[in-house]
Amino acid sequence: MDFMEEKFFTSTEAAEITGCSRRQLQYWRERGVVVPTVNATGKGRNVYYAVSDLLALTVMEYLLSIGLNFELCCKALETLRASEPWLFEASVKPKEVKQLMFLSVCSNQQQLELTAFDQKAAFTALCQEQAVVPFRSDKVRSRLIENLKKFRRSLSA
Repeated sequence: MDFMEEKFFTSTEAAEITGCSRRQLQYWRERGVVVPTVNATGKGRNVYYAVSDLLALTVMEYLLSIGLNFELCCKALETLRASEPWLFEASVKPKEVKQLMFLSVCSNQQQLELTAFDQKAAFTALCQEQAVVPFRSDKVRSRLIENLKKFRRSLSA
């Protein structure tokens, strides 16, 4: 069974799968950060998230978990959506997923750049007083796949 196949999930299910709270989902929906695919203006069980939405929620949860503030997480998600749209496609095969990238943030936090990981470039960014945030797209996708497996097992138990 392909755990990344398209299916829709309620906000309660999406929260359970991604580890986000329902309040976070509601807040992010209201702010336009991660908007559910079906009935974006609805409430609770009336909205439905696609797997691509769950990927975006997982990215946000990951970035928040490593200590980035909400605004920076939103910028990082925007940057990833613009420069790596494949990351949010459920049909992308694991071997096509880039292993490691990093987000560098200028000290004024007005500019965010996504770069393929290179030790020298990361060190240079740090020397220029930029924050360097490792981002492993394969790990984010793996986290979601594992959470979907657990969720589906809990439904069949």
